[in-house]
Amino acid sequence: MFDTLSFSMNAVLPLVLLVVIGYVLRQKNFFTDDFLSTANKFCFRFCFFSTMFVSIYNIQSFDPKYADLVIFTIIALFSLIAIGVIYAMIFVKDPKQKGVMAQAFYRSNYAILGVPLVMNLFGENGVPCAAFVLACTIPIFNISAVILLSVFIKNENNKISLVSIIKKIAQNPLIEGIALGFVCQLLRPYLGGWTLKESNLRFVYRTIENLSKITTPFALIILGGQFKFSAARHLLPKITVAVFFRLIFAPCAGLFAAHMFFPHFGGPEFAALLPLFGSPAAVASAIMANQMHNDGELATQIVVWTTLLSGITIFILIAVLRAIGIF
Repeated sequence: MFDTLSFSMNAVLPLVLLVVIGYVLRQKNFFTDDFLSTANKFCFRFCFFSTMFVSIYNIQSFDPKYADLVIFTIIALFSLIAIGVIYAMIFVKDPKQKGVMAQAFYRSNYAILGVPLVMNLFGENGVPCAAFVLACTIPIFNISAVILLSVFIKNENNKISLVSIIKKIAQNPLIEGIALGFVCQLLRPYLGGWTLKESNLRFVYRTIENLSKITTPFALIILGGQFKFSAARHLLPKITVAVFFRLIFAPCAGLFAAHMFFPHFGGPEFAALLPLFGSPAAVASAIMANQMHNDGELATQIVVWTTLLSGITIFILIAVLRAIGIF
């Protein structure tokens, strides 16, 4: 039990402390508002592009034995998206908060916690499961987020423009990174084994890879600098709903559904699904909300509070799964 608690805290506390560092530096006036705004743009346009490209580029060939896991992941994510959209349309009045709340229901920090969590639980045996779940989640997370953060915001003519939404999807740096990664994947079989990371042009790949490595710590420090405890009071009802659905409803419903409909799933599959449903809100969700003129303050609050509380909920989830014999 102590090992479970120790693992949960060690998985989450490094993220929390980076937020704290950003918050303290802003309070000490080491960061200015102009710097945080510029840093936010840099992270959105370049760092997240690099992260998406590297994540897709490094996926190995598809193994049919993981088809059930991929199918379940896709169905589960679209189900959570539907629930989030319905909730936002009925209960959220501010258009700038609708997309933010909707993505809180499904968009987890899988890119950061997914593979490390699986490796801690099952070692290399679980990594393929996490890799295929990651391959599904990256396009779904980001394309749906662009749509949700666009569709509720009216344009200058007070009309929702399908063309403008498609344009935003095409021009979004995260989507561009995903698209470039998939293009490289499609071309790989026709290049005689040539890869960017092992060729004479590997300096290009390493540059992109280095940018991807700073994405998470840099983004969390920025979020810490933008975080305001005073804002939590008037946003508390929405923060509470987001925390409940992200850390309690999504993992309980998702893991229960996996057990009911795919009883042959074992420990590695559940280890791959646990961070998909139970990890805190994605750091990119707040960065994107800020850059796409949604309620960035609410998005930041959701990321910070779900990150702070996820150490407890992940510990409980792992403990329960161990108690019933899955782990």
